[in-house]
Parts: sequence; C-alpha cells; structure tokens
Amino acid sequence: MSLPADVAQRLGAALMRGCLGACVMMALLSATAVRAQSAEAFGVHYAPTLNVEGRDLTLNGTGVAYRALVKLYTVGLYLPAKAHQSSEALAQSGPKQLRFVLLRSMRVDEVGKLITRGIEHNSSRQEFFRLIPAIRAMGEQFSRMKRLNAQDVFTIAYMPERGTVFLVNDDPVGAAIADPQFFPAILKVWLGSDPATTDLKNALLDHKAQPVLSALE
Repeated sequence: MSLPADVAQRLGAALMRGCLGACVMMALLSATAVRAQSAEAFGVHYAPTLNVEGRDLTLNGTGVAYRALVKLYTVGLYLPAKAHQSSEALAQSGPKQLRFVLLRSMRVDEVGKLITRGIEHNSSRQEFFRLIPAIRAMGEQFSRMKRLNAQDVFTIAYMPERGTVFLVNDDPVGAAIADPQFFPAILKVWLGSDPATTDLKNALLDHKAQPVLSALE
C-alpha cells in the first residue's frame, strides 16, 4: 500500500534528519580520535630527547587526554629506546618519564584517583595489595598540593637508583618512592590492557616526529 504524498515527504525528511544527525555524531567522534593523537596541535611541544641521570631518553610518543570533549592534559612518554608495544616499553631498563602538560586546572586528588584507579584496573588483586604502601606514599605527597594549574608540567620519573619521583614544574614533590614495581604499575595506567584511553595508548606507542617539535624546558 502506497503512502499519501505528504506523509511520504514528511517521513523522508525525518529519515534525512536522522541520517544527518548520525553523520554529525560520527564526525565528532572521529575528530576526537584524530585530535587525541598528538600534543603539538595544541601548541605543546616536547623535546625529542631528554638527558636523565647521564642517559639520553627518546620521545616515544605524545597524546592528548579528554573527558568527553574537554581537553585535560597532554602527555609525552620518554624511554631509553623506541617501543611500539607495551611489553617492550615495560621491559626496558633504565630511567623513564611520563611528562604531562595541563590544559586545564585539575585538583591533585583527581590525579591521584586517576593513577590509583588505573593501577587497580591493570593489576591483579595480589599485585594491587602489594602496591598499597607505595600508593599511600604517593597520596601523602599529593596531599601537600592543592591544584595543578593550566600549563603546569607534571612529571612522573623513574630513576633506577632511587625509584619513582613526582615533580611539578621540575621541582620534586617529595622523596623518591623506592618500590621498583611502582613505576611499571603507573605506566600501565596509560599503556596497560585497560588504559585510560586506547587512542592515547596508541599515540604514546607510535610517535611520528613532527618538524614543529621543540624543547619544552
């Protein structure tokens, strides 16, 4: 049975609006995924190498973290050698760094919860319980700060002779946390099987250097 002409026209228009809405939503999601791949698009430039404790570290990748469509921070991963798999990055010996640049202000307890939740999601129950003293030590250090402001540089550094160190604008927040398993657990927050976001994990593991990259010091 054919529909009256005016009904068919209204139905066609409604379907077209629905298709357009779906296309717009797909475009927004795609744009978010693409924009999450690099930090330089937001004017944040990471040095291609860093010297830490007399050893050169290479920028492995950079990315941008979002909450919905709100940009939170950029992050650069520095390793002794290039790695394109999480297992390769985690297996490397020597110093390593996760270097964040805030794109908006964040409460320090937000950062602590993000790290703690990520460790729990990427560790066995036994591993997580074993890391509780280190997590508590991190919490005590974070309790001395109130907020990270936009453009602050927040660094999580692993130094084999000392342990894990947190720095804000290159100033240590507290003493090194000696547990050698703590930094690998933190690294899994972004590179583990249940990462903060898959796009960000892929970006950190597949950096393609851009000509605009320059030192952030």
